[in-house]
Amino acid sequence: MKRPAICLFITVAIVGWAAIGHAKKGGGGKAVETEEAKPADAGDAKADAAAGEATPTEPEAEPGKVEEEIGAEPKQAKAATTLSWQDIVVLPRKAFLKGGRLELAPFSGLSINDNLLRHYVFGVDLNYFLTDALWVGVQGQYFVKQTSPETPLLGLQYERWPSLNKYLYGGSLNFGYVPVYGKFAWFNRSIVSWEIWASAGFGVTLTEVLPRDPANDSKAFKNTALTPNVGIGSRFFFSQWLTVNFAVRDYLIPDKYEPNPNVANCGATDPGNGCYQNADDAKANADSKLVHNVMFYAGIGIYFPMKFTYKTPG
Repeated sequence: MKRPAICLFITVAIVGWAAIGHAKKGGGGKAVETEEAKPADAGDAKADAAAGEATPTEPEAEPGKVEEEIGAEPKQAKAATTLSWQDIVVLPRKAFLKGGRLELAPFSGLSINDNLLRHYVFGVDLNYFLTDALWVGVQGQYFVKQTSPETPLLGLQYERWPSLNKYLYGGSLNFGYVPVYGKFAWFNRSIVSWEIWASAGFGVTLTEVLPRDPANDSKAFKNTALTPNVGIGSRFFFSQWLTVNFAVRDYLIPDKYEPNPNVANCGATDPGNGCYQNADDAKANADSKLVHNVMFYAGIGIYFPMKFTYKTPG
């Protein structure tokens, strides 16, 4: 029994030794190659170090960063540039062009500088734009008077009746210029363009006397006064053909008022009859005064043609 056991032990030992030797033979080749590669790499490093004495080298990377750069894609070098924000010039197009277009602008408003007699105005402007900033136009007006409740009280409290005239119609030829143009954000949802304009012109105003004594109504006269005017206003553009307009305009009217009932002024012998016989006699003895009729009005502007196109140099 001992001999077979010894033989079996010797056989197992021989087979195990052969297997271990075969494994060492295969792995040993790779180890040799690895060990042989290390001296070569060391030699290359020495060669690189020698070359580095002549040319500048990059700073040595940290070990942690080397591992990150191995799996990362190579970064592209940023191109050097001399451009800045000051080199970028933006010229946006205007949202609304008026040159060569016709504006039909109905409006309504009221007088703001007369405490005894207020006038409401209804009118229309017809403007032709020579350029985007210059225009020439005509204006027509119709007035409606409203007497203040305090007017009758003046005669009772102060025993004095004011001289009042009402306005009937008016018309003028006006010239305008746009010195300011801009835009603003409407609740951060849209952009609204606007402009400020100044205007001046001349025309006529038809006025009529309001007699101090209603019994002398037949002797009231009318007057046609040459009327220069100046104004300032603003336009807000909401589409290619529609604007909303606001303006304040001062009409300088050299008007004639009912004459003072004085015998020395009119030569009549009956002061109780107004010192004049008819409307022509009253107008001949009328008192002339320069009056400022300051009006505030608002309206819309409709432009023809209703669309416009930009023209750029070809």
